[in-house]
Amino acid sequence: MVVVTRRVDVAPGAAAVAPLLARLGGHAMRCSNTCRGAAVFLRLAGGEAHGAATHPDLAVLAALQEETGEGPCAEATRSLRTVAAPDLVTEARWPGFRVAALERGLRSCAAVPVTAEGVTATVTLYAFRPWRLAAADAEVVRGSAARVVAELLCDGACAGAEAEAEQLRTAMVSRAVIDQARGIVMHMLDCDAQDAFGVLRVLSQRTNRKLNAVAAQLVRGRGRDGVRELRRLLDEVRAGR
Repeated sequence: MVVVTRRVDVAPGAAAVAPLLARLGGHAMRCSNTCRGAAVFLRLAGGEAHGAATHPDLAVLAALQEETGEGPCAEATRSLRTVAAPDLVTEARWPGFRVAALERGLRSCAAVPVTAEGVTATVTLYAFRPWRLAAADAEVVRGSAARVVAELLCDGACAGAEAEAEQLRTAMVSRAVIDQARGIVMHMLDCDAQDAFGVLRVLSQRTNRKLNAVAAQLVRGRGRDGVRELRRLLDEVRAGR
C-alpha cells in the first residue's frame, strides 16, 4: 500500500488518517473480482488532504487528478455521485487522465464518494479490462468508506474535546496564579483587588510579557523584590482613573 499525504492545514488526529485509508483501499479492492487496484482520496473539513493507493501508478493518477481537477475521483468528489468509466479507450472525458491511465495498462475505473460533516472520502477502483462496478459492490465500498469517515469524525471529536479540556485546565491554572499574585500585591501595597490587578496589568504591558507570566514570577519571588517599583505602578494606576 502506497500512502501519500499532502498537508494543507493541520488537523487534530491527522496521524491516524493514513492507516485508515490504507485499510479502506485494500478492502475496497477486494469488493470486486475484476478490480485490480484502488486509490482513496480524503479531504477533511479543515482542508487537509490525504491519499492512499494500492500501487504507485495509482498514486500518480491520484496526484494528477488533484493537480488538474480532472478525472473520475475529482469529479466524484465534486458531485458526490458515483462516477464510472467502463472503458477508457472510448472515454471522452478527462483526456489527460485517460492517456495517463491507459499508459499504465488501466482500462476502466469507478469512483465512489462518501461525505459527512464536511469530510469527504472517495474510493476509486481500477481494472485492466472493460468493467462496470456492480451496484451491490458499490454499496459495499460506500459502506466501508462511510465507516472510515465516521471513525475519523469520532477521533476528531475526541481530539477536540481533549484539546478543549487542556485549554480549560491551562486557563484555570493561569487564573489561580493571577489570583495568588494579586493577593500578594494587595498585601505588599495595602491596596484593594482592583488596584492590585491594575498593577499586574501595567507591569505586563511594560515588560511585554503575558499577565500569567508576570504573575508567576511574582508568586515565585513571594513579593520579596520590587516593592518600590510596584508602589510606583500603583500610583500610576490610581492617577490614571
